[in-house]
Amino acid sequence: MRKFYFVSLLASFWMFTAVSAVAQTSYFTKQVILVNGGNYSDPDDYVTVASYDPASGETTEFATIYTQSVQDVLINAPFAYVAAQDSIVKLNIDTYEKVTSVAAPGVNKLVTNGDVLVASFWYPTIENFVRTYTMDDLSLITEFGGVSGEASDMLVMGGNYVMVAIPGAYGSTTGKSAVIDLANNVVMTESDLGEFFKDIGFFASWDVLVTVFMRSEYGNNTFRAATINLQGEVVDQFTYDEATLVNPTGQSGDKFYLEINNGIAEYDLVNHVLTNTSVVSQQVMSIGASVMDTINKLFYLTTTDFFSSGEGFIYNLSGENAGSFEAGISAQAIAVDYRENTGINENLLVKDLNIYPNPASTTIHFTGLDNSDVTTTEIMNLTGKVICVGKEHKEIDISSLHTGIYFVKIYTTGSVYTGKFIKN
Repeated sequence: MRKFYFVSLLASFWMFTAVSAVAQTSYFTKQVILVNGGNYSDPDDYVTVASYDPASGETTEFATIYTQSVQDVLINAPFAYVAAQDSIVKLNIDTYEKVTSVAAPGVNKLVTNGDVLVASFWYPTIENFVRTYTMDDLSLITEFGGVSGEASDMLVMGGNYVMVAIPGAYGSTTGKSAVIDLANNVVMTESDLGEFFKDIGFFASWDVLVTVFMRSEYGNNTFRAATINLQGEVVDQFTYDEATLVNPTGQSGDKFYLEINNGIAEYDLVNHVLTNTSVVSQQVMSIGASVMDTINKLFYLTTTDFFSSGEGFIYNLSGENAGSFEAGISAQAIAVDYRENTGINENLLVKDLNIYPNPASTTIHFTGLDNSDVTTTEIMNLTGKVICVGKEHKEIDISSLHTGIYFVKIYTTGSVYTGKFIKN
């Protein structure tokens, strides 16, 4: 087995993960941010940034970045950071205004530990393939010359460490990985992992293992994965046939979701098997980008032909279509904007609310309420966003709502009643 990371580093990572898992905070999905590369054959069709509102079902474009392609978008609410070909752009996604930008030719992927922004770089960059910037005004902090080749995705570990995937330039025959100490601004180690790790792409973590995924080569319908243990050793290596792997979609517990065969597949991080190769079935056009809304267990994905059309789709974990949205021609970066719920009295007794008729088209009624005074009635959409607030507790007119699934919360002085209904 090949040992290539410091034991103390990974130990701190797992300790941080365990501690973080104890602290539970309530969040909801505010919006989905889409970044569109436009028509690649038209030099005047620039990158645009838009917000999809799950409550209204509307997509609103709010910014233009005057370059030709997009690589990534990262949300650290209330800001979004966009990696777009030759620049990094910071946007306020509450006011929908551009905050600042910095030139960054060859920028690829973005991650953050909450204190600094970390960017990986590829062609035309020829050195310093990982760099850090301030979150405030995007001032350059450090260029890491110890990363020897073009870098891909990154994984933040233990708050101050970043694991970097280094597939290198086109034609590289091995894959490398580096670990960067953000607190001391140094590359702690870089290792050539060998031929099996060629096309190293991205990471997932669960329990005491990091899983490394290698993207499929062009025209190849297999992909490889490997696991690393607490001691920094390669534990197992796996090869999967009839599966062309492109990008990650998201993680929910020990299940990791991947873009495979132009659909979305489920990967078991415990047993390291593809438990479902088509959670979301193969799309007609190429997938531009995909992301998992981990709160509501929904997949948002965009498809494109890169020059004339594109679409956006929403799927649930059963692979059923849960909606669609405007996405533009080449929406190749997508991220979910999570926000913290506030003002919730956790001492309230939670009770079931009876809603009828269900499904309903125009009006819903309630039964099962006690005689306590009603303080607030809320209707939320599938993402948990409150779209209606009042004090009505006998019947509510829902005729103006879009077709879909909604939740109701009725707060009284001593209880909160919750229920779900379907609007036809």
